[in-house]
Amino acid sequence: MATFVFYADEPRKRRADGVNTVVAHGATEAAARSVAEGLIGQPGAFAEYLAIDVTENTPPFVVQGTPPIGAIGQTTWPTLTRGGDPLRGA
Repeated sequence: MATFVFYADEPRKRRADGVNTVVAHGATEAAARSVAEGLIGQPGAFAEYLAIDVTENTPPFVVQGTPPIGAIGQTTWPTLTRGGDPLRGA
């Protein structure tokens, strides 16, 4: 299964809630994008985001801002948004 990073590559694509970079796994880019959109419960929310297939050749990167937010029930990432709520679709 591949890992993809989806991000708002233009200012006009940035979201007011700050969810501008998402990492998700999927058999295809479309499947991973669906998983990413499922985290926030908004199908199509990342349709215009640039997708990067993360491979051994992908350079390291930093996502500036609040810490990563994960789905309820997992223990790797914090589960509350900067507003103190869980992700809507998680």
